[in-house]
Amino acid sequence: VDWAFLRINWFTNNSSSGSVSVAGLNVFGVPIESPAAKYLLCLSFVVVFALMAKNLVRSAIGREWMAMRDMDVAASVIGIRPVYAKLTAFAVSSFIVGVAGALWGFIHLGAWEPAAFSIDRSFQLLFMVIIGGLGSIMGSFFGAAFIVLLPLFLNQLPGWLGFSISTALASHLEFMIFGALIVFFLIVEPHGLARLWSTGKEKLRLWPFPH
Repeated sequence: VDWAFLRINWFTNNSSSGSVSVAGLNVFGVPIESPAAKYLLCLSFVVVFALMAKNLVRSAIGREWMAMRDMDVAASVIGIRPVYAKLTAFAVSSFIVGVAGALWGFIHLGAWEPAAFSIDRSFQLLFMVIIGGLGSIMGSFFGAAFIVLLPLFLNQLPGWLGFSISTALASHLEFMIFGALIVFFLIVEPHGLARLWSTGKEKLRLWPFPH
């Protein structure tokens, strides 16, 4: 990515600094300048893509994806084309991630350079999926909320308890908690927070008369 942005000026609109920025952002003639307008724009994309993903999972192609995920050999035996299923899954997921990256770069950051898409960002997205729940749309929301809220909680917790910790220590604690949770969810509950949420709802639905 760095090589392409440094050598192909089209990506940076011939910017000498190598950074990419957007000015006068508008959608169908409506200017997107205030934080509220940016939030509503991103929210609209989230709602559309969440509904699209939910319907795709319930469709025939979605069932093919899940069959390939669970056991590709058995899926090919019952007539599912492995190459087609894998390519369509890759294409759809790449499209969604591409739109998300564009929104993050141009709406959230406003101006960015290739260093903004570092390996740390990739790991953060991976942690969202693992902690939220593999193969779950709701888990993606839970994982994203957890990844965003945990650093805020760690920064505020010392003040609530009456002592202070350094920023470096808070950052290290964040990585330690992420690592411990990833190991826990991969071993104990691969479906992550989404499964815990569904289990809790089921128990509350049956309470106080559990079977």
